[in-house]
Amino acid sequence: MRFIALKTVFIFVALCNSNVNAQEQQYWKKILPATGADTCMAHLDSAELSRQAYLIAYGNRNNRMSWSIAEYIDSTKVNRVVQNFLSRSEDGTAAMKSLEPAFQPYQQLRNEVAALLELKADTLIDWNLIRHAFNEYRLMNRAAGQMIVQVNIPSATLRVLDKAGNILLECPVIVGTASTPTPAFGAYLTRIITYPYWNVPRSIAVKEFLPKIKRNPSGFLNDMKLQVLNAKGVVIAPENIDWKTVSAKNFPYRLRQSTGCDNALGLIKFDLNSPYDVYLHDTNHREFFARDYRFLSHGCIRVAQPVKLANLLMQRDFLPDTFTGERYYNIGSKIFPLPAPVPIIITYATVEAGPGSGLHVYKDIYNHIQSAHP
Repeated sequence: MRFIALKTVFIFVALCNSNVNAQEQQYWKKILPATGADTCMAHLDSAELSRQAYLIAYGNRNNRMSWSIAEYIDSTKVNRVVQNFLSRSEDGTAAMKSLEPAFQPYQQLRNEVAALLELKADTLIDWNLIRHAFNEYRLMNRAAGQMIVQVNIPSATLRVLDKAGNILLECPVIVGTASTPTPAFGAYLTRIITYPYWNVPRSIAVKEFLPKIKRNPSGFLNDMKLQVLNAKGVVIAPENIDWKTVSAKNFPYRLRQSTGCDNALGLIKFDLNSPYDVYLHDTNHREFFARDYRFLSHGCIRVAQPVKLANLLMQRDFLPDTFTGERYYNIGSKIFPLPAPVPIIITYATVEAGPGSGLHVYKDIYNHIQSAHP
């Protein structure tokens, strides 16, 4: 049954009939997973139809994903579609389709799945991955704004989309390793910092840097352009510290990397209101973006085209194209609030599709999804 046209997959007419026979019920239970809904309908009634309509429109935001975005849920539209569907006052396909996201990544995936179904090639589709991907993209419908930023972890890709769903910017990113994963969340981008300091996370400072500092204090600190700050945030001279007495357990300092082109954050940092210590930033190793395997960070997201992203977020020509090519050191940091907070959603979809390019299945790098295929 799965190889019927995808447009039919989204028709729920049979579910609206209270006298659905057993054969029809089994038919729809096979078809429903292809819609991306999280489960098949337990009961063939209007309440269950309404629940599925909300899932098609807005997805299922599970407890794994932190969410600090004000949600826009158009209950009036969903309820109207459901009622019109039940009364059969309009075409069921068009009614349900009107609830789906307009975002290009979703529509491209949907169209590629439809093409495979038309070719009766449904055996090539891992429905568990498709359902999960559909759900990830539908979450984007929950965020209201003139634009939205999406970072998809498995493909290591950033996209900026406008309100109509068009892609304004698409570029590679570097995300967290399997042992230091980038979390999935929804938040707001709030400001841009040029020539940012890198405040080294304590875990990196004591586990990775401290052993190297103890072996060669001045050499390592100078090479990394690291400043040592005390508990009050005052820069202190590292030669005045007896590094032999310092350990990971009693490390009373904070390390900060000076601003400039050698800074780990590059020249641009994008702050957001996530509960995680994760943000977007430029990098001083831009050559890594040419790699296929881009799971290299401690969890933060390095952006291949930070100037274009900054100009889109600021809604003007904020930085020149040559900005990240500047070779300056110890330039003062400057903070620029965005004209309005911009929603950012970090998704985890292991299946994507380009226009006419088929399905692209990416490795489940963090082992978040159980594939239906062995």
